[in-house]
Formats: sequence, C-alpha cells, structure tokens
Amino acid sequence: MFFREAISKNSKSPVLQLVENIRTEKGPRQRLIVSLGTYLKIPKEKRREVARIVKERLFGQQSLFEYDSQLIAYADKIIKKIQTEGKWDSVREQVCKFKKAIKDKSTAEIFIDDVQHGYDRELGPVLIGHCFWERLNFSTILSDCGFNKTQIKTAQISLLNRLIAQDSEHSIISWLQTVAVEEIVGLDVSRYGDDRFYRISDKLLKNRDYIEEKVYQREKDLFSLEDSIFLYDLTNTYFEGVCAKNPKAQYNGNQKEKRTDCPQVVVALVLDGDGFIRRHRIFNGKMTDVKSLDKILIALEDDFKDKPMPTIIFDRGMVSDDNLKLLNKYDNLKYILMCRPNEESIFTQDFHNQQFSLLEGRDRKPKVEIFLKEVDDAVYLLCKSEGRKAKETAMRNKAEERLEAELTNLSNQIQKGRENNPVNIERRIGKFKERHSKVAKYYEIKYQHREFSYTVPDDIGIAKRFSNSLKKLKDKTDKNEISFPALGKKLTEFNQKYTSDYLKTNIHLKKPTLTWGTIDEIQDKGKKLDGNYLLKTNRKGLKQAEIWNLYVMLTRIENAFRDLKSYLGLRPNYHQKEQRVDGHIFISILAYHLLHSIEHTLRQNGEHSRWATIRRLVSTHNYSTIQLPTTKGTVINVRKPGIPEAVHINVYDKLGIDYKNLPIKKNLA
Repeated sequence: MFFREAISKNSKSPVLQLVENIRTEKGPRQRLIVSLGTYLKIPKEKRREVARIVKERLFGQQSLFEYDSQLIAYADKIIKKIQTEGKWDSVREQVCKFKKAIKDKSTAEIFIDDVQHGYDRELGPVLIGHCFWERLNFSTILSDCGFNKTQIKTAQISLLNRLIAQDSEHSIISWLQTVAVEEIVGLDVSRYGDDRFYRISDKLLKNRDYIEEKVYQREKDLFSLEDSIFLYDLTNTYFEGVCAKNPKAQYNGNQKEKRTDCPQVVVALVLDGDGFIRRHRIFNGKMTDVKSLDKILIALEDDFKDKPMPTIIFDRGMVSDDNLKLLNKYDNLKYILMCRPNEESIFTQDFHNQQFSLLEGRDRKPKVEIFLKEVDDAVYLLCKSEGRKAKETAMRNKAEERLEAELTNLSNQIQKGRENNPVNIERRIGKFKERHSKVAKYYEIKYQHREFSYTVPDDIGIAKRFSNSLKKLKDKTDKNEISFPALGKKLTEFNQKYTSDYLKTNIHLKKPTLTWGTIDEIQDKGKKLDGNYLLKTNRKGLKQAEIWNLYVMLTRIENAFRDLKSYLGLRPNYHQKEQRVDGHIFISILAYHLLHSIEHTLRQNGEHSRWATIRRLVSTHNYSTIQLPTTKGTVINVRKPGIPEAVHINVYDKLGIDYKNLPIKKNLA
C-alpha cells in the first residue's frame, strides 16, 4: 500500500491516490483504493509511514511503532474516506486466501449485518480527570483524613463532575449515566443516591485545611513550584434565594456581578506565582477588599514561621491607609501593589517630564513605558501603557455617552412637563453624578427652574375674575402643582378670554432649562493621565522590568476567578445552609486544582489551550459495548474504549495519559 500522484484534466495540481499492488492473470497491477483529491497535503517523506498506519488500522493490527499525532491525523482522514466510499475489500480477500492458524487469539464467525454497539459513555474528560486525581495523590490524602474507599471514590466523582459538568448534587446521579465512571473509577453507581454527595461535601469541608495544605505541597513537588510570590484578590458568589440559614450570605450594593437582588458570600484566594491556589477563605457578603487582608496575613505568618515571608501582590482595590500600616507591621513581608489615583496625582509632573524607557519583549503587544523612582522607604514604578490608554479612553467615552443620554432624557422630561419638581430634579442630577462619578467631575451641570410672575400697573384696573385667576395660577406654580406646558396653555387661554386685561398686565415667563458642558481644563488633565498607573513596592533590589513582570502575574488570579465561575460551577450557588455553601465552594476549589494542573502540564509541553477546549476535543472518545452475534447462536459482548483519533492522542500524549491499557470486558450471552 502506497501513495502516488496522478494527473487530472480538471485540476492543475496532481491528485493524490492511495493504491495497492495486486496479482492478476496478466501480472502485477496497481489497484486504486481511494482518491484523495488535491486538498490533503501529505509531505512526501511522511507518506510511507502514513500508508503503513492506514494499513494497520484497516487490518485491525496493533502497531509496533509510536507514530507522531500529525501522521495519525492524516491516517484518520484517509480511513474515514475509505470507510465512507466502501471501495476497499482487501481484508476479505486476504482472509479467503490465507487461512492460517492464529495462536492465542479468540476467533468466531459472526453475522456482520447484525453487529451493534451501544451503552456509549463519554471517556476522554473522565480519563484525564482521573489521571490527575491520582497524580495529585487525592486518594492518599483523603485516606489520611479517615475516608474509606467508597467515600474516596464518591469524593472523586464529586470533583470530576464539577470539573466536567458542574451539576448539583441531585443531578450527579443522572450525569453518571453518561460517562465512563464505572470503567475508570471502578465503582458501581447503580445504587447511588444524591444524599451521599451531600455527606461527602460535609466530610471534605471538615478536613479543609489539611486537604488544601497537602494538595498544594504535592503540586509543589510535582511541578517544582516556588512559594516566594503570592497573589491575593477577592471575588464573590451569589445565591438564588434568600439563604436565610447562612449568616455569611448578605446583600451588597457593590456586588461585582451586578446581582444586587441576590445575597452573596465573598471568596478570597491566595495563589502562588504559577497560579496554583495556596489558600482560600470565605467571608460574609459585605466584606470589602481592604478589610480582608488582615485575616490572610495572619494565616500566612503562621505558614511561614521558620522562613522568610513571601512577596504578596494585590490590586488597588486592596489599598488603604490602614492596610499599608498593616503591611509595615511585618518586617520581613514584601509587597507589590497598584496605587490609588490620589497617589498617582503626586507624580503628575514626573509622568509628563521624566525620560521613560520602553519595556522590552512586547513586539506584538501594545507599548509599555516605565520609569523607576525611589521615595523614602518605597520604590515607585511609573507606567505608561498604550493598551491601557486605549481602554480607559474608550471606557470614559462610553461613560460620558451614558451620562449625557441620562441628562438628555431628564431635559426632555422637564420640557414636556413630566418632571417639574426642582427638588426631585436636583436629586436625580445628584444620582447621575454618583452613578457616573468617574466622568461627572469633567462636567458642569446647571438646572434653572421655570419663572412666572406678573405685575399690574397701579393706575390701571383689571377685571376681578382675571385677577383671581392669575393669583390661583401663581399659587399652583409656586407649589409646583402645574407643569410648564400646562402653565403656558393656561396663559394662552387667559389671553383669549381676557384679551384687554391681559395686554395691560406685565407677565414674566421663563421656561426651565437643564444645561451641561465639559470643563475643558479638568477634562484635558484627565485625558493626559489615561494609560498611566503607579506601582509601589518595598523591594528595593528589583529592577524596573522585574517589578512590572511580577505585578502582571495578577492576571493569573483573574484567570482563576474566571475558571471557577465559568467552568467549575462556583456561581450561582443553590445551597441555603452555611455548611453546604462552604462545601460547594471548597469542591470548586479542589476541582480547580485538577483543572490548573492539567493546563499547567499542557503549557509545559507547548500547548496553551484552556480546559474548556481540551474537554470538548476529547469528549468524542467513548467507551462502548459491541454486540457480535455468532453463527453458533452465541452473542459476544465486548466492552472496550473506541480507537483514539489523532486529536485525542495529541492531548493524551502531552498530558502523559495512558490510553492504551484501559480495561476491556467480554462476556457471552
């Protein structure tokens, strides 16, 4: 079996064909197996190996060689086309010609048309999750906590479900009917009830500190991690319901997901420099970023009793005067943080006048310029970022559009008389300024209430009825009981009804106006600071590029939050009791250890795909039961994994997953 190129009248490029040599009465000939057209570009030096793989697959032979995943990908496409077009029957001919005794092989004659397969179960994601469960020594760690074998396997199912499907404890039972858990984990789940998953959540939570510590120590050994850098930040998870039995669940007007209608708890994460979770804590829903730092530092101090404290990195949301004083209490604690805007303003002249240097190694990324300045006991890194500038400019323009849209809407309501109470109007303007505080400082907003008054010359008399009507109208106007359009309409009626007297009266009428405009001096000053930010550290030995590179590690904690919320079911949380809520969060944290270990291993092997992509790629690798009805009346049932395709093999090889020795079951019916 080999490849050849043929000339086609319909194509300028040669057509690739797979052919085989056969014997005929007229001598040896080449028989076409499949024509591959011009779309499949197989390098000439690789064609012999690809042809060998195709032949082995078609004959059902086990390969003696380890092939590159790209070669297997070529072979998969060719085999699929051969099986689809059905032009190859050399296997039948080979069987007919060569009836050799096969030792140590099970053979049977079967009815081909009656062969069926069923009980398909998703294998790929479960296999990967299970391998990393074992690699992180979860079974040993839980055994040390007093878990029996069944409880360990139940805990594994909880974590695998959170990693793959994010079901509730109640829905795990139905999920088990779709994945190859029995084959991989080795547990009969037919008698499982959802109550055991609630109980295992409680047991995991009771041993939280020990498990979290041992898992991280295992990751340190496995991936050669260093705990000299820690990243710290907070996120939250909200609840569907009032969660009355959980004292931590509280409403917060600054809810980050804008779900102020739902109570929440706050989750604090401490990550190392490689993005592995070192510790987590759960706070009440009203806990602010700045107030949580004290509790974390106390825990870190306990962890690092006999060795130097790490460098802790956090964003400006954690910065306050109290926290800076707190950091300075720890003599051996180093920190890197982003300063708040009021501290940046001190360095305005430096941002404008100093000679900044370009940060190297960002050829295809937005330009970043940096300047290092030491002040007293702290080192400040002044940064100018083109990417940040474009983002902040776009955000400010959008905020200005929203503010002006609300002001325009209010102005229209005033003109149409739908809003005529000056107190309400001023209150609404105040809310606009509060809601758009970042851009409202650039605007001057003025509201001028309507004016209505009249005077009658002393030497001129007017009808009493007209005089009384004007007095009542003035009363209503002063009490804001009549809108400006209605006021104008009423005066028009008076003019028509009491024309002579109306012309003798001096009437002053001025419509209400809401005006706004930018304060150019303040706005220009703000624009000049777009893209500028200030980093602060007490590590004086670092170079300016090192400070910046350490700080941008915070993107890893943002990735962790996204993984927990998007892929690991951290939100929303459907539990109502405090213990169950904390258990739900802890299972998501443990599942993150699996997920991040998987992604970290892939990155070490040059693959930067996220878990969501990997899970989708390997989800087509399944376990199936094949039913083979024989001519003797016996039905052979074979339970085995499917043939892995190149895309599966590529992932498995990079993760070091053994996919060749999976269990196979046979029985006769």
